[in-house]
Amino acid sequence: MRYLFLCILVLLPLQASSEISQSPLLNYYVSEETKSIEAVGPFFSYQKGPEFKTFAFRPFFSYEKTPQGLSWDILYPLIRYRRDNWGKRFQLLPLINQEERHQGESYKEYFPVFWGKTKTGEKYGGIFPIYGKYKQRFDRDEIKFVLWPFYISSKKADSHTYRFLWPFFSYHKGAGRKGFKFLPLFGYDRKQGEFSKYFFLWPIFLYQKTKLNTSEPHTYFSVFPFYISDKSPVSYSYTFLWPFFRVHHYKEYRHYDFPWPILGWSKGKDYYAFRFLPFYIHEKDKEKESTYWLYPLYKHQIEQGKKETIVTDFFLVFDRYERRYDKTGNQTLKLARFWPFYYYKAENNHIKAYFPAILPIEHPGFERNIAPILRIYYHERNAQKSYTNWFWGLYTHKKNKERETYHLFPLFNYEKKEEEKKLSFLAGILQIRSLEQKKYIKIFYFLKL
Repeated sequence: MRYLFLCILVLLPLQASSEISQSPLLNYYVSEETKSIEAVGPFFSYQKGPEFKTFAFRPFFSYEKTPQGLSWDILYPLIRYRRDNWGKRFQLLPLINQEERHQGESYKEYFPVFWGKTKTGEKYGGIFPIYGKYKQRFDRDEIKFVLWPFYISSKKADSHTYRFLWPFFSYHKGAGRKGFKFLPLFGYDRKQGEFSKYFFLWPIFLYQKTKLNTSEPHTYFSVFPFYISDKSPVSYSYTFLWPFFRVHHYKEYRHYDFPWPILGWSKGKDYYAFRFLPFYIHEKDKEKESTYWLYPLYKHQIEQGKKETIVTDFFLVFDRYERRYDKTGNQTLKLARFWPFYYYKAENNHIKAYFPAILPIEHPGFERNIAPILRIYYHERNAQKSYTNWFWGLYTHKKNKERETYHLFPLFNYEKKEEEKKLSFLAGILQIRSLEQKKYIKIFYFLKL
């Protein structure tokens, strides 16, 4: 191993076109614009081109630099760094989180200490769970806490919420709204002209009037789980022994469960559904039609969008075979995912396939750090090049506009490039080269015939 990495370090400075094809031990290729090194199967990788650079020492570290930004991962997903048009982000889960945006906003967290600055220059910080203040985070203008969860207050526009021993006590006021909650005994939440909500022994007794500022105000009442009703001028819904028996009418729409989830029937304008679990389910509306057989074993679905049609077959909910077509009928995407065995995707003349597909994760950090170690077979192809890899480089096939290579370690290696052909056996002990109708033979790397 030490000798192998010493060879790599020696070869890195080379600028002339050269190649060593002895994967999975070492695969080295350099031309005027690109450089590629792969060593020790999937564990070491280095790629460099005119506009990118990637490096991976799997599964510990990976690095990528492109015109769009810079990213690296250590022990993905524990330690991550990103720099792009959004700004800078660094994470060491679950202890460190740093964010710096180009607008001047920043946030730093070295658990339990955190501090930050808003776009307007307001500063905040604290020590969790003792005391702290947030500004312009978590969809709130301001959040304060003291001995969390003993006391928490939040503010958004003119609304203020105060919580004590969360989630048991809370008080809300502002913007015409007032509320109090003491779980599970009693609570109310009222906003003038919009809603009023009450509960007693939550979730058993609830009474609500909502959408009071619309033409369809709702009145909701429940003695859970025995009886639930929801009424408006254009609809009504009754549920008995939730969730088993339900009747719901809304304008032209009708829905019945008797009992849920075994039997169900729905019908409305441009919509129809029938359910008889686990044998058969059918749903249809303007844009989508779905049919289940032996749920959840198989589902067939057709989606009609404005720009494309999507046809998908689902197997055991998670696995699927998907096809997409444009308005002219041309296929734009084909996707097959059969966990944990196989993954295939063809889109815009780009094909990617591999097995096994143990982890269904599609993320750049995962692809650089973890994915190549888990895959026995990998194939990728587009209009310019093709690449196939079996058993972490034991067999490879590469093809582009300039050259094509076949490699089976340690038996043979074949390369074809314009008028030149190279064939070697037993890791180069016997080499045959053909160039412009001339043949050369090498034995033991230096005896030339």
